[in-house]
Amino acid sequence: MEIKDAAVEKLKALLKESGRTGTLRVFVTAGCCGPSIGMDLVEKAEEGDLEVRNKDFKVYVDKSAAAMVEKAALDCDEQGDIIMRNLPAPGCGDGCGGGDCGCGH
Repeated sequence: MEIKDAAVEKLKALLKESGRTGTLRVFVTAGCCGPSIGMDLVEKAEEGDLEVRNKDFKVYVDKSAAAMVEKAALDCDEQGDIIMRNLPAPGCGDGCGGGDCGCGH
């Protein structure tokens, strides 16, 4: 996983604003079209987490999310919000919900 400089600066600002220490943790969560990526600010890694670095900033990645984010990039969108680019396309199945999930299926 690549961590863009813009994401690092935004994350540092979020941590400073909140008065927290720690970093971002990336994990797998349930989504309407199968597994999705979740992100949260945490104080420490959980057992088995991998550590990804951009210079002096680290991000923890849950081992079950590692394959999903291997080619992804943590970045900022046009509004300055943290996003994950280049994730695999969702595998929508019968439980997709007719397009209500925003995946276009």
